Amino acid sequence: MGFFSFFNKKIGPKAQARKAYENAVRLTGSSKAVRAVKVRVAMRCTDVLDQIFDEGMRKTIGFDEAVMIAVAGGEATPAPFKATMDTCYKTIETAEGRAVGYVPFKYTQRMYELGWGYQQKTVPPDDAFELAQLIAEEMATELRLSVYAVQPIEPLSWLRD
Repeated sequence: MGFFSFFNKKIGPKAQARKAYENAVRLTGSSKAVRAVKVRVAMRCTDVLDQIFDEGMRKTIGFDEAVMIAVAGGEATPAPFKATMDTCYKTIETAEGRAVGYVPFKYTQRMYELGWGYQQKTVPPDDAFELAQLIAEEMATELRLSVYAVQPIEPLSWLRD
């Protein structure tokens, strides 16, 4: 182990996913390579947003059960689950196999709460689709996808079908 070996440390999959997103935000130009990076990140973001929404829905069910158990036992009700920084990272299937995808926390938190509200029936289905699309459009703007004529991020297509 050499003196400069700390420069050669490999970064983990979460750090790589975050770095890929941040790199895609920074990239400009009209080359095929830039477009390819933007397309890859946009596709991964769609999958991650879907998983975050689904996680919000599933956590709602767990929360409802925890509340019923607490009430039945005469205990205080637990606080609702919230998105964390770990929620930003999801394992997704890609053409190359499994990879970790990343969505910034500001979008993660909103998508998670949208899934929560959808499952609680406080957000109607049409509103859920519209709000999810607004989140996706903000991400697409941040990534400057329209400049590259890249397919926009379209979350919740599995739910629409």
